[in-house]
Amino acid sequence: MFTIVVKIEGIEKKKRSSSLLHIVLGCSLIAKAADYYRYDGNNMASVLPFWAVSLLAIVYGLFRKRLDPEGKHNNAIRIIELLAFFVLGYLLLNKGETFDWVMCFVMAAIGLLLFVTERKIYNDSELIIHEKGLAIPGDYMIHEVPWEALSNVVVRHDFITIFHKNEKYLQYQVLQTLSELEVAKMNGFCKDKIEGEKQKVDSTSTLNLKP
Repeated sequence: MFTIVVKIEGIEKKKRSSSLLHIVLGCSLIAKAADYYRYDGNNMASVLPFWAVSLLAIVYGLFRKRLDPEGKHNNAIRIIELLAFFVLGYLLLNKGETFDWVMCFVMAAIGLLLFVTERKIYNDSELIIHEKGLAIPGDYMIHEVPWEALSNVVVRHDFITIFHKNEKYLQYQVLQTLSELEVAKMNGFCKDKIEGEKQKVDSTSTLNLKP
């Protein structure tokens, strides 16, 4: 089995969207905390933690690329955001209107969904070459492509190109340094697997043609 770190197109756009959503959740938390402040008799101490989380979310969203370019803290901040909305929703159950606490729980659910879906955005995208085929990374899931669906796989130091039998192909930029030996081994492995599948098809065709 071989593993190659590759670049997935559109990842940077998704990271920018992720940052924007931090700002949106932060602003929403400010608004709902202000509602709780009003219901709780203008008790500043009760809303300061929520406004602190709001400030954290907004600052992170605005300056993530500078403060955390690799997104190492993205998941942790998502958890803080969703917990803040959940706790605030619980507090509003007995003091606010139905709309207020429902919105908090909805925003907590959105935060949880973002936490789940964004984990792959900030991790290395690895293409895996294994016995049964290729495991190709997607935005949120892995796509398995069996050897019988492929006509060729070409690994180079800069790109890996995957040719399908339907004449379509995929190409990914390689983000790790590969030695000449590694490139040769990967190409040899892929060639052997694809040739093996061709021989199976030829053998089956020959057997079917026999009277």
